[in-house]
Amino acid sequence: MIVRQRKKSRDGIYLYQPSRKESHTSYRKRHVFLLAAVRLAAVWSAAAAWWKSLTSVFPMEVDSVYLYTSLFLLTAVLTLLWNIPVRMIGKIMIFVLLCGGAAFWIRLHMDVAASVINSAANAYLSVCKPDAALYPVQAVTASRLAVMTGLFMVPLLLIWSVSLSIRRGKVLSVLLLLAPAVLSLVAAKVPSELSCWLLILSGGFFSSVYSCKNGQAAFVNGMGAACILGLITGFATLASRPFEQYKEPPDGFYAETRVYIRTKWIEPVGDYIQEVQEMERARKEAARREHEEEQSPGETDSLDESKAPDAADRPDETQTSEEPPDTAQTPEPEVNTVAGGLEHPLFQDEGGQPDDNGGADSGGGSAAGFPDLNSLSHFQPDVGVRMTVSLDKKPEETFYYPEAYGGIYEDSHWSGAASDDTVSEEHMQYPDTIPRLKELCDGHVSNSLDEVTDFIRQELEENTVYDYEPGATPEGKDFAEYFLFENQKGFCVHFATTAALMYRICGFPSRYVQGYAVPAAAFHRQEDGSYLAEVTGEMGHAWCEVYSGSRWILKEHTLPYRGVRPEPGRPAAASGEHTWVPNAAGWMLRILKIAAVILAGLFLVVILLVLQAAVRRQHKYRRFQRRQGGAGIQSIYRAIYDAAVFHGMEKTDFLNQKGFEALQKYRPEMDAALMEWLYKAVLETMFYERELTREELRQAQSLYRQFSKMIKTELNPCRRFIYRYIRVL
Repeated sequence: MIVRQRKKSRDGIYLYQPSRKESHTSYRKRHVFLLAAVRLAAVWSAAAAWWKSLTSVFPMEVDSVYLYTSLFLLTAVLTLLWNIPVRMIGKIMIFVLLCGGAAFWIRLHMDVAASVINSAANAYLSVCKPDAALYPVQAVTASRLAVMTGLFMVPLLLIWSVSLSIRRGKVLSVLLLLAPAVLSLVAAKVPSELSCWLLILSGGFFSSVYSCKNGQAAFVNGMGAACILGLITGFATLASRPFEQYKEPPDGFYAETRVYIRTKWIEPVGDYIQEVQEMERARKEAARREHEEEQSPGETDSLDESKAPDAADRPDETQTSEEPPDTAQTPEPEVNTVAGGLEHPLFQDEGGQPDDNGGADSGGGSAAGFPDLNSLSHFQPDVGVRMTVSLDKKPEETFYYPEAYGGIYEDSHWSGAASDDTVSEEHMQYPDTIPRLKELCDGHVSNSLDEVTDFIRQELEENTVYDYEPGATPEGKDFAEYFLFENQKGFCVHFATTAALMYRICGFPSRYVQGYAVPAAAFHRQEDGSYLAEVTGEMGHAWCEVYSGSRWILKEHTLPYRGVRPEPGRPAAASGEHTWVPNAAGWMLRILKIAAVILAGLFLVVILLVLQAAVRRQHKYRRFQRRQGGAGIQSIYRAIYDAAVFHGMEKTDFLNQKGFEALQKYRPEMDAALMEWLYKAVLETMFYERELTREELRQAQSLYRQFSKMIKTELNPCRRFIYRYIRVL
């Protein structure tokens, strides 16, 4: 762009002479490949250090070689995209196309995406909630897992690469780099020494090349920062070795200081927070009891007092693939029931109300009536607190609390059985209406309980899936046979009923049990040293018990649920439709699907926008070529005027002399003689019926292109996009 500068001569007179500023493009052409290589190294090293810092505290089983290679290739693609000599709209289109391809690849490999998400969730749970059940992770190849992990890190790579390209957002880039270390400290863990040094090195290297405009300066700054930080790191590491010996003695200064800080600072703060939480919980409980007493004062007098704050999510019977212990529950819990009754949540009709036959009694294993199993169509969990369970010791695994035992099975209906440790003939009874089930089990009658257990587990795993909405059993069909041989989907009641009957056919006394499965994480330590858990409707469960060796042994045969878990109080979608969506990955995979649709829609919008702009631009150029009546040159002059107004010139009457003078003053860089000729030609065609030659039209079009190019170079990217593709000036 030509700019007029003043130059002082020896006699003191200021003269104007044209000079040419060095444009931004010339900077980018200097050592462009070296600059791209340095930026690539900065982003890739930041990504590698970020991953090392994260996995030093939250370990994930991902092959490092494959992952770092994937990150390098993805970073190279982004770096190349920002440095290729293509207009911004072209870069945006290429980027949207690449994102669409990545989203399509993720959509085709949802099982790998679910494995990455669940692995990340398990890594967090293993550190922050070691008692929680882990999510199932499907085995996939190391290369596919690494590529998928790299794709999930693309947003980080994008932010860092764009930040280096536009030289803005340095604070955000550094905060993202330090995010894993901050997360580790929040989890009361400290990243490894190596990961901390890598963060320092990569952060220093990134910051040193951040403001560089050419490759030579970026290379010098980056190498200098890397060498200086490397020397500091090495010296600090060697110097810290002698101090490590002070950490070893248990009665040394380091150990005593840690104990002092923990006992004097950390533990009092934790106790205070717990006390505040307990006070808030007691306040809510008092308000709840007062509200219930106002509504049903006569009913609550006969019930024990209990707490009923909001409970944690139940892990229900399907959230863990770990086999529970094959022993009956030995701890003697103290149970407080909640006012309003304990209708078991497994037996609800379509409207969410308890079945007419009633639920389980609250007597901790007393006989109870059971509904018609054939009418069960879905399990709709809720968050209502049913009771509180108090134990002297926190259980290491899921605590099973029985409410009712099923003895005789007839016409798809369980009848109550005794809750003591005795065994009777009813525990070996099964009806004649299950011939297929009997034929299946007759060949596996064995004296070994383990062999029968493995046989039942294998049959259920190979032929059934867990489903919150299996539908009701058709009239005239047996509940267990229809589940195992025809419908092949159900929830805990289906699995427990079928397993109990199969044990009986194989020669082992068994009984059906309904109650609650309380996860170990739901128990919280109280002031008196006991552990209290709030049992919610979501924890409703059914299982079977087998009598062997003079005792009842708990057997859990409900399969893990591999569908999107329903929200409390709402039915779930059938797991058979999306068996690849397990637990934690459900909402993330939905987000990926939505992102893929959005990217595809965005790409389509960009394509349509470019096409309509191209059509309108061609139509405008055809108008420029019209000679009849001077329509072409009038359109050219009007386009120049509209471009100047869009750029910021005050709007006037473009045909009068004042409007032309305003246009000349606004862009004095344009050739004054050519602009004067253009204005006169427009007036002559309008008032004197002058016919322009093709050469004159070409000269006017050249003048328009020169003016438009000058305007575009001074617009920011957003206004340039509007100028080219919305206004089409």
